[in-house]
Amino acid sequence: MIFRQIVVIMAISVAFGIVSNIVSPNKIPFFGHYRSLSSGDGPIVPPTAEEGDPPFIAIDVAEMEFSNYDAVFVDARDPEEFECGTIPGSINIPFEYMPDEGLEAYIDSALGDLPREHQLIVFCSGEECDLSLHLGRNLMMLGYTNVAVFFGGSREWEKFGLEMERQVRCDE
Repeated sequence: MIFRQIVVIMAISVAFGIVSNIVSPNKIPFFGHYRSLSSGDGPIVPPTAEEGDPPFIAIDVAEMEFSNYDAVFVDARDPEEFECGTIPGSINIPFEYMPDEGLEAYIDSALGDLPREHQLIVFCSGEECDLSLHLGRNLMMLGYTNVAVFFGGSREWEKFGLEMERQVRCDE
């Protein structure tokens, strides 16, 4: 008897939920449309990569780390490019403007004194930009132990339809 009542209550609840969703202006689709994040090609590795460089990660790994809030993303591009569009929440450490002296203090300050073992994912524009590789090498040289390079960069991120953070509107 109790089991029958539970089944009836559940059936009424499901029916009510379906009808509510159908008439709602903010309805939720019954079937999701999920995109494939993996290009199937693995990470993009630049021809200038050398033994001992930080590991290179593919778009699907970068998106997973972003979704899990595990890593800090570091944009190695100029501030103007950073403001035009970056991976949301990224920290801008423009490689070309890094000081010759006091580099360690500069990096530590830019990263908010993160522990050296915290996961960092460095990127720039994409395949034509090697600033992320150079910044990644510098971070490793300074003792950061969990550095990866997302060489596909902001272009691949946006190409896969992932959210971009824009501080200013820029023409391409």
